[in-house]
Amino acid sequence: MKVFIALSLAAASSAAAFVIPNEVGWTKKTSLHAQIDRRAFAAAAGLSFAGAAAPALAIGSYGREADYVPKPEDYKQIYFLGTTLDSLATKVADPAQFEAARKGVVEFNKEPSFYPDYARRFISKSVQKNAGADERVGYVREACAKIGSIQELLEGRQGLEGEAASAEAVKRVRDSQRLIAKFFAESGIEGEEKVTAYIRAHP
Repeated sequence: MKVFIALSLAAASSAAAFVIPNEVGWTKKTSLHAQIDRRAFAAAAGLSFAGAAAPALAIGSYGREADYVPKPEDYKQIYFLGTTLDSLATKVADPAQFEAARKGVVEFNKEPSFYPDYARRFISKSVQKNAGADERVGYVREACAKIGSIQELLEGRQGLEGEAASAEAVKRVRDSQRLIAKFFAESGIEGEEKVTAYIRAHP
């Protein structure tokens, strides 16, 4: 139970790194500690997972099990990540906001394996063996690598500055969102309204 709580908080922290704190619903406890109101974060992100229906995964080349029906709570953290990247894209598009964006990516990079592991656990519900090698997990892994690489880019360690760095950073964010959309599209959950909208927005 303690491990589950820790992972849940880590996920919220990583996603919240790209959102203005007031939008997430921070509640200050002390000068050194704060807790994240997950319900407020979900509301700010426009999510409505509770009670949402999702279609069953189709049986195909991935060796899926017919009895698994994906539930929104099984993939919502990936959706959190994909949608909060819009905030990161807005920040990196403006060189004046590079430092704010960089700090968000620094926080994200503290848990670089969280989302790939989350995706692997989701895929393992329908793939009996070696879910970590599934190409859909690879999409999330690649997306996270692109996001993480933005830290060095904004720090000027990749040979680009100003508008050139901004354009490259925006490209990496959008590429990451397309990879996440591809993960959803190939996982049989595009029937959920918000996921479908996300896939269409990131072809």
